[in-house]
Amino acid sequence: MLLLDGSKVKPLLNWDETFTATESALKAVSQRRASISERVFSTLFQSQSWMVTMSGGLDDTKYGAWACKILTGNPQNVKSGLPSSSGNILLFDETSGIPKAIIDGRDITNYRTAAASAVATKHLYVSNGKPLKILAIFGAGEQGQAHAESFNHYFGFEQIRIWNRTLERATVLANKLNDQFSTTKFKAFSSAEQCAKDADILITATTPGSVPILRYEWVKSGAHINAIGVSAGEGLELDDPIYKHAKVYVDSREVAERELKKLKRLGVDLGIEVGQVALGEAPPPAVNHLTVFQSLGLIVEDCAMVRMLFDKYMKQPVS
Repeated sequence: MLLLDGSKVKPLLNWDETFTATESALKAVSQRRASISERVFSTLFQSQSWMVTMSGGLDDTKYGAWACKILTGNPQNVKSGLPSSSGNILLFDETSGIPKAIIDGRDITNYRTAAASAVATKHLYVSNGKPLKILAIFGAGEQGQAHAESFNHYFGFEQIRIWNRTLERATVLANKLNDQFSTTKFKAFSSAEQCAKDADILITATTPGSVPILRYEWVKSGAHINAIGVSAGEGLELDDPIYKHAKVYVDSREVAERELKKLKRLGVDLGIEVGQVALGEAPPPAVNHLTVFQSLGLIVEDCAMVRMLFDKYMKQPVS
């Protein structure tokens, strides 16, 4: 069985291939060529250790795979200098069920989540010829950084703003990205409202709390929001008026119906998938519509990624 740790996964990743794989996975969901089991959450006795398992399969000649993702963590790990969470993806032979590979899932998760947002942005916003001048990112963690890097690569914004609950962390990330890309377009903001002002695309990549971080009155007409942070409880990153005024799109209608119970109670229509728009089965939104992509992160996106990386690794010359 093949074992690919993070040091072997990272060199195999790039944004263009990730975008294609993720877009293919989202289309497959809408074509009902995907199997997505319910997430299973568990904790270890009285500790803060937790585990989430995600399993499913994707029917696709190039990206098809059968996989299970296991995420584990403990918020106390940081006190010991350890990552607060880790993830591994098991890839199985689709005929025998025998494991073929264990692949580190940390970078895969960051890449495919950012790519899903980019796919949604392409089909819900860019296809209408709307401006791409200002990007506002809320959250300066791994997902915030991955989205900043990917959206800079895909769309080339004039300014990319970063807000975090602690300004220092936003400043560190903005400086890091400016150095990485030899630019000054990345800016740290202390005010969430000012970060959102006049932004064309907004990305929320935080851990949702009891108070939303983004309010409807801050968002300009016709903007697009990619909402990444999800909570097992009632927390949401966006306030209720955003959902009531926006046209909401999801990665999977089936998963959204299971997991977005608060939005269902608000009367939000969760019936349109990004994959349907990408396939031309649903029309893109009107130019003046505020749109939201409520990203849930699907195992089939991981399936497409691990199949791509497994094949890519196996084709490398033996050293």
